[in-house]
Amino acid sequence: MLTPDKIAALRDAAGKISDPITDYLISDIAKRISEAGQLTSTASYEIWRTQQLGVSQREIKKRLREMLKVSHRDLRKLLTQSAETGYNFDLKNLPQVQAVPFAQNEAIQQIVAAAVKLAGGDFSNITQTLGMVDPYGNALPLRDVYRSATDFAFKQVSTGATDYNTAIRQATRNIAKYGLRTIDYESGVHTSMEAAVRRNIMGGLGLMQEQISQQNHDDMGADGWEISAHGNCAPDHEPIQGKQYSDAAYTALNDSLKRRIGTLNCGHAAFPIILGISTPQYTPEELSKFREDNTDGITYQGKHYTGYQATQQQRALERAVRAQKRRVLIADQTTDADYQQTAKARLTLLNQEYRRFSKAAGLRTQMERAQVAGFGRAA
Repeated sequence: MLTPDKIAALRDAAGKISDPITDYLISDIAKRISEAGQLTSTASYEIWRTQQLGVSQREIKKRLREMLKVSHRDLRKLLTQSAETGYNFDLKNLPQVQAVPFAQNEAIQQIVAAAVKLAGGDFSNITQTLGMVDPYGNALPLRDVYRSATDFAFKQVSTGATDYNTAIRQATRNIAKYGLRTIDYESGVHTSMEAAVRRNIMGGLGLMQEQISQQNHDDMGADGWEISAHGNCAPDHEPIQGKQYSDAAYTALNDSLKRRIGTLNCGHAAFPIILGISTPQYTPEELSKFREDNTDGITYQGKHYTGYQATQQQRALERAVRAQKRRVLIADQTTDADYQQTAKARLTLLNQEYRRFSKAAGLRTQMERAQVAGFGRAA
């Protein structure tokens, strides 16, 4: 089993595996949009368009292949380390039985190998559906959005509809707002690359951990399960966290939940126990304190937040900081000094608000969650 802190760290790491791809593509298209807006002759634009879009596609494919190799390596490391951590946690909580070390347990290694292969395939599939939202609000494949956005910038300037700087801002607005998307081309439904990758990786991690814990349960003669617990719990899982259940009771409980324990889309996991022998991780008093502190929460700028709601607001602010950093990356590809200054000023304000809210809520700031390639650790 993985602890709540480990699950949170894995969720962050999973979301960031695709960051280099996202930031490279956003910067690249912003640069090309800026170049397109500098052209005033239709003939010169058509020549540039033919050359540049062909070059961009070759460069993108080459860079994506390179980045995928790194991403697959990171995926393998993430899965293997989490598997070993979860395996060792289960063993620590069943000290009365003899167990095979992680590296020597063939059944566990097979589970991990299958999970690594599945996750790598899922990640590759996601990258085949990449796209962006063009200036008209359409979610398009990469090649098409490059055409649409550069056409938009050129036409706005060449027809005199707007000045160069305004055209570039309008052409890149949706790219900055929505970032890199994954698109279901049949339904048109799209979501952020980061969310899609995180969902797939965490789903695979959850399945792997569940299989490992079940293997440990069977190998060690366990007859029950304990659900982990943490502060600021979501309302649907708060009544059941930290408690022990027989095999049958746990199966019935988990099957009744909309968000099953073990899927890692929450901060909980379950680990095998021997009923009547395994000591619960938390006392009833400690679990009660978790609930009370969660309910009390905080009041910030006249609004009350439960502890759980405060953590969600902190996540929202982190996402806002990341999105603004991408706006800065886009602005830096233009020659619009006002755009650059405004984007950086907004980033400063968001960072300040993130720190203020986190301090008021008593939550540790985690600036690593707001990191974007191209920025220093302090940015």
